[in-house]
Amino acid sequence: MKHILFGACVVFLSISSFAQKVDLDRFSFDYSYLKLPKEYIDPAKRTFGVRVETSKSLGIVTDVNQIYDRIRVGGFDKVGQNPTVGVEVQFNSFKILGYEIKERVEEKKDKDGRVTERKVYYWAEVKYSSEGNYAIMGPRTPTQKQAEAQAKEMEKNRFLQQANVSNESFKVMSGSTGSYSQTYKTSEFKNSMDVRDYYRDNQVLIREEITREWVNRTISTINQQLADLYGFDESKGRDHLWILDSKSHPEYPIQQEAIKAVKQLMTEMSAFRNIKVLEKNLGPVMSYFEELKRKYKGSDKREQKMRYSAYYNLAKLYYLLDRPDDSEKEAIGLIQNGFDTSDGEMFVKMAKTLRDDLARQKMDTRHFE
Repeated sequence: MKHILFGACVVFLSISSFAQKVDLDRFSFDYSYLKLPKEYIDPAKRTFGVRVETSKSLGIVTDVNQIYDRIRVGGFDKVGQNPTVGVEVQFNSFKILGYEIKERVEEKKDKDGRVTERKVYYWAEVKYSSEGNYAIMGPRTPTQKQAEAQAKEMEKNRFLQQANVSNESFKVMSGSTGSYSQTYKTSEFKNSMDVRDYYRDNQVLIREEITREWVNRTISTINQQLADLYGFDESKGRDHLWILDSKSHPEYPIQQEAIKAVKQLMTEMSAFRNIKVLEKNLGPVMSYFEELKRKYKGSDKREQKMRYSAYYNLAKLYYLLDRPDDSEKEAIGLIQNGFDTSDGEMFVKMAKTLRDDLARQKMDTRHFE
C-alpha cells in the first residue's frame, strides 16, 4: 500500500513539475504598411516641386538634375509649377582648409603585460567648410498652443470673432546644408610618408568624395523631413509574437504551428495590397489565441503568462491589421492580466497614435491596392 501511495506521489509531483514550465520566447515575422505623415493634404492636391541651385565651382558631384531627381515625396506628383509643397536647396560653396596627419598605436601584450608587438597607423584628417541652405514650404497644422493663441487673438478682435478662419497655415521649414570646421578621415597607412603622398596625389578625388557625402547627407535629411511631414512611404521590418517554447507543455505543438502559420501568412502583407484576405487567413490563429485567454484563467503565474502571450499576440496582430480599437481592447486586457503591464501601456499608446493617424488622413487602412 505504501509503495502504491509513493508511486502516486511521484506521478503527482511529475505532473506538477510538468505543469510549471511555461517559457515564452520571441518568434519573428515580416510586416509592411504605409507610414502615415503628420500633415493631411487633399489627394487631389498632392504635388511638390523642387528648385536646386549649385555653384559651378563644386563640379559634377553637385549636378543639378541628379539632385532634382533624388528629392521625392511618397504619394505626391512632382510638378514644374504651383506645387502644394515646395523644396528649395542651395549648395553654395566648399573649401578644403587643410589637413593634419594623425596616428594611433596598436599594441599586443603577453600574459605578463609585456608588449610583444607594436604597430603605428597614420591617416590624414582633412578640415573643410561647406555652405548651403534648404527650405521646405507647405501647409502645416498649428500645434495646440498655436491654435489656442490664435483663438484668443480672435476673441479679442471684434472683426475676427465671426470670421471663418482655417487652422491650416503655410509654413517654411529651413535648415543649413553645411558648416565650418568639419573633418574627413582618409584611409590608414603604415607610415606617414604614404599618407602625404596619398593626399598629394588624390586631392581631387578627396574633394569629390567629401562633396558627394555632403550632398548625399543633405538629400537624405530633406527626404526624411518630407516623408515625416507629407510622404506616404512603405515601412517594412520584422516584429515578433510571444510563443511558448517549453517542449514539455501540451500547448507547445499547437503554438509552433501557430507561429509557422503567422510567419508564412505575413509574407503576404504589403503596403500596396489589401489586407482583407490576410485578415481572414489569420482568423483561425487569432481565434486560437482568444481561446487561450479562457482556457488558462487561473491566478497561477504559469497561466498568467499564457494569458499574457495571448493578449500580447492579439494586440500586435490587430495593430498590424489596422484595427486600433481591437488592439487597444487587448492592451487593456494585458494590463489587467498583471504580467508585464508596460507592454499593455505601450499598445494603448500605439493604438491611439494609429487611430489619430488614420483619422487625420481620412483613411481606415495603411494598406492599398
